[in-house]
Amino acid sequence: MSDEAIVKIPGTTFSFKFGIEGKNYAVYLVQGAHAISSKKLNILKGTTLRDLPEEAENGLRFLLDSEEVYISPVVVDRVVTDLMEQIPKDGQIFVKETTIKPDIETSVRVLDLIEQSDHRAGKKSMEEYTPGEKPKFDASASDIGMKKSLKTPKPLPKRSAVTGQDYPKPAISAKDDYLALEEKLNSLTNEVQSLQETIAKNKKAITSMKKQITTLKKSSKELKESSK
Repeated sequence: MSDEAIVKIPGTTFSFKFGIEGKNYAVYLVQGAHAISSKKLNILKGTTLRDLPEEAENGLRFLLDSEEVYISPVVVDRVVTDLMEQIPKDGQIFVKETTIKPDIETSVRVLDLIEQSDHRAGKKSMEEYTPGEKPKFDASASDIGMKKSLKTPKPLPKRSAVTGQDYPKPAISAKDDYLALEEKLNSLTNEVQSLQETIAKNKKAITSMKKQITTLKKSSKELKESSK
């Protein structure tokens, strides 16, 4: 057997590969020239492969589900069968461990990114300028935040010793006071006038009701006397 047992999965861009992962056998989902995911099998390396077909089928389904790829059960059986044909039932199996290639690099140096950005922008650091050349700006990562002097903030107004206030309040002019008082006076005058009008109307109503009562009493008295 060769170092690789691999089968193309029809209708997809993936291949199905048999290999090892640590102390166990494993299956891999391969795209292009690289394995993108793996599933460790419950079979120790060098032991019997009696359960390999079932383990490989379960591993293939798991890998396809993880990539949200769905194919016919008939195709799954065919792929597993083709893979099993490449693995001898008897004798020792020689396979090399497969490395999963990550989609992106796991670590990136910040200074490298800054230097790449500076290079793309055509910037130069102070050290790259000749003595006769006047630099426009310094873009070296090691100098960022070290040579830039901050502006001194303006001091806040001092607290007034007399009033105890941090900030002086704008003075209100005598004219403003007069206008405010006049407006208040007008409002109160209107309210008083309205109350007086209401009282006058009530007085008229009371007087009218008293006259009606007097008239009713008189009429009642006359009726009483005529009925005797």
